[in-house]
Amino acid sequence: MPNDDLKVVSIITRKGGAAKTTLTRALVSAAMSQGKRCLVFDADPQQALARWANKLQIDDPLFRIEALTMVNELTEKVEEAYENDTADFIFIDTLGAAGAWADDLAVESDAIVVPMMLSDDDLEITTDTFNWYVGLRDRAEDPEALPSFHVVLANVPAKQSKAELAIEEKAVAQFPVMDDYFMHRKQHKDASSEGFIHHIAESRRSGPGHLRVQARHFDEAIEEASSILASLMEAT
Repeated sequence: MPNDDLKVVSIITRKGGAAKTTLTRALVSAAMSQGKRCLVFDADPQQALARWANKLQIDDPLFRIEALTMVNELTEKVEEAYENDTADFIFIDTLGAAGAWADDLAVESDAIVVPMMLSDDDLEITTDTFNWYVGLRDRAEDPEALPSFHVVLANVPAKQSKAELAIEEKAVAQFPVMDDYFMHRKQHKDASSEGFIHHIAESRRSGPGHLRVQARHFDEAIEEASSILASLMEAT
């Protein structure tokens, strides 16, 4: 039976090193922590997310990851997941480049998320990505059928510099910036070597006392990602 609740979330930025893969992994972890089945397509030629999952031998019935080498394969794969009810969420970690593929990707998505770090370079690249989306709406026969567009300020330090605050102010004025920021957290670095954040939190809770204290920080990271995901779903 088809899954009418299936949601497709594409994480896009034209700049490498903008926390795209880290954000994707956190959103997937948040969804899985709620019992949602996640199908992840790694469309980045570097295959960072797929290599991470293979290296750590991630084994969870709620998680499946596949490489996506050609965007024209996406329609068939999304349709298959929908018709066979094999996923609740599809997340797409995209390549950090421009191209006609972005239009095709948007057609299959329910939400587009653009992580943006607080730097001049990231502001410029996010502006390019936002202009692409505005142009896509102008070209589309039915603009309202396009996915919602969201900028997430990423890798945000707890204490921002004056320069970072100035860039934040510009971003909020120019783009639809989400209320929840994707903060700089040590837990995301731990995830790169240990596994999904919610898995680590569960492991810490069942460990010695000093590890149980650490579990709280991983829970906070999951709560943050869950809030971002909930806001995305409200907009779709």
